[in-house]
Amino acid sequence: MAMTSFSLPKHWEDWIGAILGFWLFASPNVIAYGGSAATQNAFLVGVLLLVIAFVEVTIFRAWEEWINVILGAWLVVSPWVLGATAIATTNLVIVGLLVLALALYEIWDEGRRLMSLG
Repeated sequence: MAMTSFSLPKHWEDWIGAILGFWLFASPNVIAYGGSAATQNAFLVGVLLLVIAFVEVTIFRAWEEWINVILGAWLVVSPWVLGATAIATTNLVIVGLLVLALALYEIWDEGRRLMSLG
């Protein structure tokens, strides 16, 4: 029976993703969003980012990064869909762009690594 070992993430992006997920989860309480839909959105997406970061710690899969791409894009547009306050909009857009950039970078980096192997 093959044993899988637990190892820390090899990519710094995974740690940044976890930090962004934690910040997003905590941010409605820290900077007072003022809207329940934006608050719920930040809590939910923050938890999802944390879960994905935990999965990435155990094993990397490209689909996890594509989920982060979707979550990052949602964070960028969600303030206008949900009618968020200015402070919530600023926070969600900045975090969304960072999540999106990190995910796209990690997809690109993994593709580059695979190309150099083959």
